[in-house]
Amino acid sequence: MTGVLAFVSPGAAADAGGFHPVARSPLERHFRDAGATFAERDGWLVAVSVPDEQEHLAAVGVADLSHLTKLEIRPSAHVPSLATDCYKVWYAISPRRALVLCEAHDAAAVRSAVEGRFVLDVTAQVAIVAIIGPEAGTVLRRLTHLHHFPSGGEVAHVTAHVLEQGGGFWIVCPQEYGHYMADVALDRAGALGGGPVGVDALGGAR
Repeated sequence: MTGVLAFVSPGAAADAGGFHPVARSPLERHFRDAGATFAERDGWLVAVSVPDEQEHLAAVGVADLSHLTKLEIRPSAHVPSLATDCYKVWYAISPRRALVLCEAHDAAAVRSAVEGRFVLDVTAQVAIVAIIGPEAGTVLRRLTHLHHFPSGGEVAHVTAHVLEQGGGFWIVCPQEYGHYMADVALDRAGALGGGPVGVDALGGAR
């Protein structure tokens, strides 16, 4: 069951009348200002590389993973038959709701496996700020009091969820706070010698 809100899925966008729709992350401006190289992937404009990103990763890198598909699934119980290579995160927000993060090309497999449950694509509603590198924990401690993961609570005065993933942390927040969350994370990372990185530099961490 996909519900009556299926039209909000970015995957529903299509070329029409010479217009080519491309989804943009609320973090885009930070990465554009940093000189990032962008590429279109799965209908999103994605920051794939940033100058000096390897130097940043030696301390702590901040990446934009907002292009990942985000599916809200109800109820939240995990489906044992669903192969873990079809998704990156299955996070039970509550007994009623789970957030599943996956690549766009794996979304169909996830939907098929949970057939009969309510599934809502919330990709465009949620931003993901990834903090990766040796000082990732230090940056996170300067943003939140949360100390066990996955967990939800206040991060930089915003209600968000923190997932321990890819050798670092992913901060999942409402898209309207994505630019602000990246701003704060980049400020803390910069004080430690870190900075923005593109998704291609993350390798298996994305």
